[in-house]
Amino acid sequence: MAGLFHTLTVGSEALLTTRQGVDTAGHNIANAQVEGYSRQTVNIRQNDPLETHGVLIGNGASIASVTRSHDQFVENQINATNQDSGRASARAEALKTIERVFSPLLNASVSDEVTKFFNTVQNLSNFPTDETIRTTVVEAGRDVSTAFRRIDNDLRDNRGIVNERIYDLVTKVNDQLQEIAKLNVKIQTSETGMGTFANDLRDQRERLVREVSQQVEIKYYEDQYGMLCIRGPDQVTLVERNNAAKFGVKRNFENDSLFDVTITDWDDHATRNVTRRMDGGALEAFIKIRDEDIPDLLAKNNEMAYQFAHEVNNVHRTGFGIGDFTELTGRNFFKISDSIDDAARAIDIDDLIAASNHAISAASTAMAPGDNVNLNAIIRLRDARIFTKDGTNLNEFYAQYTANLGMETQRADHAKQAADILVEDLVKRRESISGVSLDEEATNMMKWQANFTASSKVITTIDEMLDTVLSMKR
Repeated sequence: MAGLFHTLTVGSEALLTTRQGVDTAGHNIANAQVEGYSRQTVNIRQNDPLETHGVLIGNGASIASVTRSHDQFVENQINATNQDSGRASARAEALKTIERVFSPLLNASVSDEVTKFFNTVQNLSNFPTDETIRTTVVEAGRDVSTAFRRIDNDLRDNRGIVNERIYDLVTKVNDQLQEIAKLNVKIQTSETGMGTFANDLRDQRERLVREVSQQVEIKYYEDQYGMLCIRGPDQVTLVERNNAAKFGVKRNFENDSLFDVTITDWDDHATRNVTRRMDGGALEAFIKIRDEDIPDLLAKNNEMAYQFAHEVNNVHRTGFGIGDFTELTGRNFFKISDSIDDAARAIDIDDLIAASNHAISAASTAMAPGDNVNLNAIIRLRDARIFTKDGTNLNEFYAQYTANLGMETQRADHAKQAADILVEDLVKRRESISGVSLDEEATNMMKWQANFTASSKVITTIDEMLDTVLSMKR
C-alpha cells in the first residue's frame, strides 16, 4: 500500500509540474506583444531518490524554479545606448522645430525683407519725390522690422516651449523613480523563498529603467537583496532600496526666470542643482537647446537688426527730405535700442517716418528735392561688409548663421539615426534572447499537454490498482 501511495504522490506532483508548464506557456503567449517582456521557462528538477528495502527508487520530479530568458549585459548596453539615443532624438526634434522659424515656405525671411527694402529705396532713387514710391519704402521698412521681431518672438516662444518640456520630463522621471523604488520592495518581498524569482516584476522594473535612461544620465547596479541602486547626474543617488530622490525645478532669475533642474534626497535634507551636470538623455539635450542654441540664434538676429538699423540711420541722419523736411536733417529711419541685446525686439519705423513719408531723407543737400545722393548711400549698404568680425554683408551674415543652423540640424538628425540603429540592433539581440516565439510556445503547449495526459494516466492507473487491493481485503 505504501508503495502505491508513493507512486500516487509521484503522479500527483508530475501533474502539478506539467500544469505549471501549461500555465507558463500560456503566460508567454499572452505577453508575446508586451514590450520588454522576457520569455519564462519552467525548470524541472529530479527529486532525490528514496531508499526502500535497501534499494534506491525514483521519487519523481518537481519544479525547481520559473526563470526568465535574460541577458543583463545586453540590457546594460541598451540602457547606455538609450542615453545617447534620447539626447540625439530630443536635439533633432527641437532643432527641426526651430528651423521652421526661418523657413521661407512659412514666412518671408529677414534676408528677403532686407532685399525688398533696398530695392524700394533704389526705386525711390530714380524718382525721389514720388509719393507712392515713398510710401512703399515706409511699408518695406515696416516689413523688415516685423520680420526681425517675428524671428525674435518665435525663438523666444520656442525657448519657452523647451523650458516646459524640461518641466514635463522632470515630472515624468520623478514618477518613474518612485515606481522603481516600489518595485524594489515588491521584488525583495516576492523573492524570499529559495528558487523564487519575481520575473514579471523584474521586467516591469527594467522597462522603467529603460525609459528613465532615455530621459537622463544614469548608472545602476543590483544589490545582494535584488534591489536596484541608481545614480544620476553628478553621481547623485536617485534610487536606493525603497527610497527615491526627487527631481525638481526652480526659477533662475539670472536666466530669464527659466527652470534650473534640481535633485533633492528622499529625506529633504539636501538639494543639488544639476542643470549643468547632465551627460546624456533628452533632459541634457533640451537644456542645451534652451540655454545655448536658441540664445545664440537670438544674438545673431539681434546683431543683424542692430547693425542694419544703425547703419541705415547713420546715413539717413545726414540727408534732407521733401516738403516740410527740405531743410531739416538728423532724423533716424528706424527706432532701435542702444543695446544690441534687445535690438530685434525694439526695431520699428521711426515716428516721424511713420507720420509722413516726406521725412525720408533722399537728398544730401537742403532745398534739393530731386537729389538722390543720400538714397544711393543707403543702397550701398546692401553690399557693404558691415559685419567686420565676419567680413560679411547683411545677406551673407543671415545666410551664414541660418546655414549653420541647418547643418547643426542635419548633424543632429544623423546622430539620431546612428543612435536609433544601435538601439534597434541591441533590441533585436534582446528579442533573440528574451522574445516569445508563438510557434515555439505552441509546441511547448502540446508537449506539456502530452505530459499532463500521461501524468493523469499514472494517477488513474494507481487508483485502479488501489481498488483491486481494497477488493482483495473484502
